[in-house]
Amino acid sequence: MKLYGSVITGAVVYHMAGCVLSQSIPDSQDSAAPPFIGNAVDGQLLKPKVRFVPDAAGVHMDMGNTRSDDFPGPLGESTRVFSNTVPLAFMFWDGPDNLVAELSCDGPNNNIPTNFCLAALDHETLEPLAIWTTPNRTMVSNYMQYKDNHAVLPTLEGYIVDVERVGNSFKVAREIDISSTLPSGSIIASVGYAADGNLWFTATPAPLIGIEGMNTSTIGYVDQSGAVHTIKIANGLIENSFALNNGTLYVATGPAGLEDHAGATGNFYAFRAGGANEGIRIMYNETYSAGDGRKPGGLSRGTGSTPSLLGSKYVAITDNNADLNLVVYRQVDESYEPSAGSSTVCTIRIFPPGAGSNEAALTTHYDGEKYTAVIANNYNAPSLSFLNSATDINNAASNNFSQMAPGLVRIDVSEDGACSVGWELEIRIGTSTLSTITGLLYVYTQDNDLAKQGEYVWYIAAIDHATGKEVWRVKVGAGGVFNSGVSHMQLAPGGAVYQGVVGGAAWVKDIV
Repeated sequence: MKLYGSVITGAVVYHMAGCVLSQSIPDSQDSAAPPFIGNAVDGQLLKPKVRFVPDAAGVHMDMGNTRSDDFPGPLGESTRVFSNTVPLAFMFWDGPDNLVAELSCDGPNNNIPTNFCLAALDHETLEPLAIWTTPNRTMVSNYMQYKDNHAVLPTLEGYIVDVERVGNSFKVAREIDISSTLPSGSIIASVGYAADGNLWFTATPAPLIGIEGMNTSTIGYVDQSGAVHTIKIANGLIENSFALNNGTLYVATGPAGLEDHAGATGNFYAFRAGGANEGIRIMYNETYSAGDGRKPGGLSRGTGSTPSLLGSKYVAITDNNADLNLVVYRQVDESYEPSAGSSTVCTIRIFPPGAGSNEAALTTHYDGEKYTAVIANNYNAPSLSFLNSATDINNAASNNFSQMAPGLVRIDVSEDGACSVGWELEIRIGTSTLSTITGLLYVYTQDNDLAKQGEYVWYIAAIDHATGKEVWRVKVGAGGVFNSGVSHMQLAPGGAVYQGVVGGAAWVKDIV
């Protein structure tokens, strides 16, 4: 039985240079939906997350894209809801009180629907302490890396910018021009340092945001001498970010150009830096089913998932087959040889036949005995808010999760590489994150019955990672202003779970 509990609302007001920069987000629709459903829980401590090399922060929490953290989250005990209008997109923690974030900002190129700027935020209130932008660089991709007070940023113009946080200010520590190595129409999509100091990057056309190119993607790195090494992939688009661990970069491409046809395949690669005369080594190149085209509500022609590492042994993506699959590969270790045969470990169908799609990174964990990956179904998902030109945010189709096929599944992978279903849950979600301290998977969702009536009430729900049972949900707000947009759900060292929304940011925390 679901019980109605209590929830407390709060507000935060930001001041900078004597000006109010933000305030709490008012509901943009009236709603009498219950503020809290379910019961508080004690939580269950999980094994700490695997740390990758480098141990840096990324959009999906780390360079393994696990979407998990060794931070506590709310247990549903006197849970308090906060919101503010600071345009939060993504958060990057480098210690308990060092918070840098990407904000949605106006940029130098107004023809691009996404522009980000960098901000140092107060780690408790999210008050902006410093904001960095530059008039001649466009941060069109959110796939940056943050470590040791350095944010490494990709730009539209073909420059990689290393910005250092110094106290409550920023300065450019390094700027690298790689534009001459990129095909026409490419943007730098993702960047990140490896432990050996090599700075890896990917570049690709981005037709999703109106940047058409030559259907050729680039993978490369800048070595410590400043030399740039690249490899080109024709008729393939990089539609997501990469994973990076122990000097190996994992990235997927979807079919483009001559390779874009019914029954197409995509490619999944593992790359390493070669010696002085080798440039880039292809450790393996596996194919996966890319199906017949983009699915309803889909953004990607190939896989919609950034590669996610499962501990230090496996790496996984979803394919784009008509019947969606999770595909698991082995990671490259020091003993790996490129001629060692197929690196595919297992493939398992997820979601109902013909009604499965995924456009998000997986949420992964290793408990010491098995590896797990949680995947959300995005089939027939509403369009992202930044791609929707509707002026009425409350009635825009981008708010309606009820049109999306339900599905959340945990896949377990054994040490010997066998895949099986751990649990399945019929729920429609936007994003998710896992706390290893509480053992709860936090997801952003909405009241499905009310959404069918055009009333959009948004909740953060807690799901027991062990059983797949929803234990409670707390109302965040009502109306399109609380749509999650392009942002992801993220935990914080202080015990809150955050969700960037169209109107700014919302978060919930237990007050005990």
